[in-house]
Amino acid sequence: MKGTTWLPIAAELATTQWGLFTTAQARAAGMHPKHLATLADAGAIHHVRHGVHRINGAPWHPHEDLRAAWLALDPTHTADERLTAATTPAAVSHRSAAKVLQLGDTDADLLEFTLPRRRQTRLTDQRFHIGTLTADDIEFVDGLPVTTPARTIDDLAADLLDGGHLAGIIHAAINTGRLTDTAAAAILDRHSRRYGHPRHNGRRLLEHLLA
Repeated sequence: MKGTTWLPIAAELATTQWGLFTTAQARAAGMHPKHLATLADAGAIHHVRHGVHRINGAPWHPHEDLRAAWLALDPTHTADERLTAATTPAAVSHRSAAKVLQLGDTDADLLEFTLPRRRQTRLTDQRFHIGTLTADDIEFVDGLPVTTPARTIDDLAADLLDGGHLAGIIHAAINTGRLTDTAAAAILDRHSRRYGHPRHNGRRLLEHLLA
């Protein structure tokens, strides 16, 4: 079978994955690396990151790097399989989540994810956080699991994000109606002392940040 005849199979894999598919998914569908090489030489697919490809014609997206990295976290399973599994999937988190949620202007030079268990990576553009995520901690942005504004603020405060950027994120979340000031103060309760305020006084920390 000629390499180009594998394009419909690759396209089907990519249909529900933002136009992307992984090498492992292609292999499970019967494709050999040489078929992928033939498709790439023909311009039918494009390499996005290690083990992830995009179908030619699929629109580029500002968060394609996060989408591709998320697929690569579990490359043998499709996005649908992961999102319908009984366990909560790994999610975009911390600064990357703030970027996807359009909260504040924090630099997100690393692709950050929260995972249920420790794992290693040799990729220098990724950072993994180990944590438990419930369904209430995640929302979906165009199908990509992202920590909610509340969970994102909690995570960033736990990481001691500088007050200026944290204030910008909280301000944006409140102004867009995605978080109330009461909820923000409650989140900050456990972080107030580390930011130089009385213990369990998230209200004072919030007032200071938004002043």
